[in-house]
Amino acid sequence: MQEIKIHNESVSAWRNMCGWCCCVLLMLLASAGAGYAQAGRRVQPPKNDPPVPKAAEPAAVIKKEQPEAVKISLLVGSYSTPMRQLPMGAEDLLQGAVVQRLRDSKSLQLGVEESMTRGEANKRAKSETESYILWLELKNERMDFDPVGSRNIRTEDVYIQYVVLEPKTGKVRVQGNVYLRPTSSGRIGGIGIGRSLPRCYPQPQYNVEFAVIEAGIETAERIFRAFSLTPPPICS
Repeated sequence: MQEIKIHNESVSAWRNMCGWCCCVLLMLLASAGAGYAQAGRRVQPPKNDPPVPKAAEPAAVIKKEQPEAVKISLLVGSYSTPMRQLPMGAEDLLQGAVVQRLRDSKSLQLGVEESMTRGEANKRAKSETESYILWLELKNERMDFDPVGSRNIRTEDVYIQYVVLEPKTGKVRVQGNVYLRPTSSGRIGGIGIGRSLPRCYPQPQYNVEFAVIEAGIETAERIFRAFSLTPPPICS
């Protein structure tokens, strides 16, 4: 009986040992499987959020210097056919009115010449390298006028002859005539009723003087067109 009991205890101990070994083996297998699974798994790199773009800095305002417009150089000379009917200084009155209107434009660089004939104007133009010559002349259309007549000349018989000569060659760029406008019969202080000159111009007493200034302004307007210039505001 004692041998049977010892034998049973040995069998029980062996079974316990086998069970313990099996548990250890299972734990080792499980650990090895887990390690293999982790070894075969690709480790994904950490995802980084895309960089936040910096706010665009305001572009520096670059002020481009505008090239200065090229100015047209123009020398103005005049001549007056001797006419006693015209008031003294009519030639200067004409040239002054033309020059004053042309100076309203910033595209022109003006010079004023003394009295010159057409031949002198042509020679001056040929001697210039850049400046055009604007030549003006007051003339009377009537050939039978009395050189010692009164100053009440018919304004419609008087006209301005103008010519623009090119530098170096003296060739004619443009030319024409501007007739003085007749004044009305009704007068106030010698000026025809219903007509007035711009405020920045002389306000003459006699009809012919008034008409000379008026025609001088019209002549300047034609010079603007000859050089393809936009007429500026008058008295600017």
